[in-house]
Amino acid sequence: MRRRLARRKWLVCATFALWCLTVVPFARAWEREPLQDYHARRERLASEIHDGVVALFGYEAKDVAASTHAFRQNDNFYYLTGWNEPGAKMLLVPNAAGSGLAEEILFIPPRNKAQERWTGPKLSPSAPDATVVTGFPIVMSTRQFKAELAKGVERFHKIYTELTPQPESGEECFQEKEAQTLHQLAPSAALADVRPFLTRMRMVKSPGEIALIRKAINASVGAQLAAMRAVHPGVWEYQVAALIRYEFEYHGCEWPSYPPIVGSGFNSTVLRYNRDSRQMQAGDLVVIAAAGSYSGYASHMTRTLPVDGHFTPRQLEIYNVVLGAQEVAIAAVKPGMVLAGKGKNSLHGIAYDYINAHGRDLHGGPLGRYFIHGLGHSVGLNVHDPFDYTAPLEPGMVITIEPGVYIPEERIGVRIADMLLITPAGHEVLTRGLPKNPAEIERIMARKQKAVANRQ
Repeated sequence: MRRRLARRKWLVCATFALWCLTVVPFARAWEREPLQDYHARRERLASEIHDGVVALFGYEAKDVAASTHAFRQNDNFYYLTGWNEPGAKMLLVPNAAGSGLAEEILFIPPRNKAQERWTGPKLSPSAPDATVVTGFPIVMSTRQFKAELAKGVERFHKIYTELTPQPESGEECFQEKEAQTLHQLAPSAALADVRPFLTRMRMVKSPGEIALIRKAINASVGAQLAAMRAVHPGVWEYQVAALIRYEFEYHGCEWPSYPPIVGSGFNSTVLRYNRDSRQMQAGDLVVIAAAGSYSGYASHMTRTLPVDGHFTPRQLEIYNVVLGAQEVAIAAVKPGMVLAGKGKNSLHGIAYDYINAHGRDLHGGPLGRYFIHGLGHSVGLNVHDPFDYTAPLEPGMVITIEPGVYIPEERIGVRIADMLLITPAGHEVLTRGLPKNPAEIERIMARKQKAVANRQ
């Protein structure tokens, strides 16, 4: 009897341990790259900008609607500092010889113990371990920023800062305020835009960045699979969006990389539809574009599903055209190719030509005119990370390949999006764990829809 009880106890413990390994693949904890990686970026930036200081401001809590959302740092500021607390500033002063840094200073707000009753303990700029925690050789109070900036401007009469916002970020007001503040603090200094330098740097991801992107993808693939099993006639778009968010947040993501798109019926033809307010009907297609960010790094993936679990012949025809276009474009991905344009090295051109040569609309016309957006984009700290779309691809870049065909008069919209890492030999499909073969999608959905029918 004791032996049977002991064996049963062992089986229960082993089963629970296995559940933890499979259902909770990693803990919810903010991860940073090694602090020396952020220092190396600051050194590289200083070596390219040798005629001025670099002054960047992090977001204040009010800049990110902190009453309703978790705080998220300004992308460029985080890229250089790894610091995800509000109210910080950074000053880089290059060596006069033009190689490396003379000074790199992180300024953080002084502690406010009354405020910390609401926000939790914060690092003090005078804490003995401040340099160890931040990776900066000098940590000061934000009250000292004006004086240190003045010293830097005495040596260099130019300040590099963010003068242009990241596209689609809504940062225009933040950038204007940043520039105005610097002009007031150093009226004699010229302001120059640091964004072109940081765009070039951010296009190629470090091994640490790629590792964090993989974690975001792993959680989001699981969320998309949960959605694939949940879609059926009568379910509401917002219910599927909520399930996806639950799944990727449960598995460690902090926030959505972008507002979830769950567009069924006619909504499948609306590229950035995100109201998610319609009840799905039999015969609909539904486009699901939703993914989460892990430790600040985004992911992106899209699948198109038949709501009742089976593609109609016409839906399957259009789906296979889009899938074929994606497959030929992915097969061509390697260093030296470009995402945009129409030349022989253009991935967009490859996908467009395939779509235009396969399938017809109801009037017998080619489908190219229904492919109305770019083929893909860079992904990193932002789901649309800074990128030069005319530049040749390089190893270490992370991009999406996402052709689509949208025919409003037929209520048919199909988009398939995957993420790829550019490698020296070609590419790796990072989202390969998410099925896109139409027969496999139907099999996955059929099992769940059979269970729903049995319950009814």
